[in-house]
Amino acid sequence: MSDVKIEIEGDSDAAVALALLRMISTAEGKDQDGDREWFLETFAACLAVVRDAEVLDLDDIEEEDEEDEEEDGAAN
Repeated sequence: MSDVKIEIEGDSDAAVALALLRMISTAEGKDQDGDREWFLETFAACLAVVRDAEVLDLDDIEEEDEEDEEEDGAAN
């Protein structure tokens, strides 16, 4: 990963999050494919980290929704 060179123009949260996203996408080999959902979710996570916020894991939210639906179905 030492080959990754990122230049940040400005010091806004979004600029730093974008630089972080570029580093992650390069490290994970995602910099060449166009997985829009992955990029948007990862940018949102990067922005949350830069802003020192809690990062939501969307996979966990989907699992919780499925568990709630199963509990609702069992109650009926």
